[in-house]
Amino acid sequence: MALKDIFGQERAKRFLKQLLSLGKLPHAVLFSGMQGIGKLTLAREFAKLLNCLNPQSSDCCDACASCLKIRDGHHADLVWVKSDGAYIKLDQIRNLKQRLSFRPFEGKWRIVIIEDAQDLREEAGNALLKLLEEPPKQNLFVLTTLEPQMLLPTIVSRCCHVRLQPLEEIWIEKYLRDTQGLPPSQARTIATMAEGSLDRAKWLAEPARIVHMNEVLENISRLRELSMVDFFPLTAQWAKGSADLEQDLECIKLWIRDLVLSRLVTGHNPMLQTDEPTLKQARKVSVESLLSLFVDIENAHLRLRQNANKQLTLEGVCLAIKESLYGESGWNSLSQWREDLSF
Repeated sequence: MALKDIFGQERAKRFLKQLLSLGKLPHAVLFSGMQGIGKLTLAREFAKLLNCLNPQSSDCCDACASCLKIRDGHHADLVWVKSDGAYIKLDQIRNLKQRLSFRPFEGKWRIVIIEDAQDLREEAGNALLKLLEEPPKQNLFVLTTLEPQMLLPTIVSRCCHVRLQPLEEIWIEKYLRDTQGLPPSQARTIATMAEGSLDRAKWLAEPARIVHMNEVLENISRLRELSMVDFFPLTAQWAKGSADLEQDLECIKLWIRDLVLSRLVTGHNPMLQTDEPTLKQARKVSVESLLSLFVDIENAHLRLRQNANKQLTLEGVCLAIKESLYGESGWNSLSQWREDLSF
């Protein structure tokens, strides 16, 4: 693969080629954008171009020894930094600093790719900032992040910021048909649900995914008439039994998106099947409230990525859903088991 083989991101690719052709390569580049749109792929292919032994038409040849080593992750001058557990730690940046004290071993440039730079702990971010303030020669930093606001402003200010765009639905649909063997109608539906993310499209295309999403929606429907006594056992069981709570929150965000579109777009065909009582109640809630609920879920998703407590996070999400959709009327004063008691 070369830059030309990366679908989409034409503006970003042109910009990178122009920087190289004008000899104005910065010491640090920041790629930002949603998950699954090719940030890391673009970083790797740009590293190929910088060290290619036989560049062609402002692109790498993808065949020389340097390109092949970078492709396979064996190039001595490609340094990949990513989280060790939940965070990128100070020791990782210290080790990087020591490595950067030497000139590149075999290439013209040493490329340091910092994956998900929002995972930098504060002390690690400050240590990286010192490297960016006095960058060693012939070293290029490539940082990737979901949003630049998730990084220290001082780090962002020392990078050339390149924002990547969501991928086009038509390409995601073609990818799902060609590589996953999905029928056109299913590929089209998933491409729409993916919202420009190839990673999300692959996730949605997994055989058991729809079954699991229906289980998540069933839990949401159970929130409608829960008492406070029953609420916390449900969320505790949900959090304990979920293999990937982040993916559950993704499902909830897709569900809220469906509710919003059903209010704004005439004839919108829901992608997820919501039970009629919940759908009826959602029609009574303003679009602004639904959008505010989406933001709440997104913030909870972010906290979960930052290693927040799973059960507390899920409790907050379920409380937000219950209060936004049902308000005080959604709380039964007694749990079902007490209502069934005869005195």
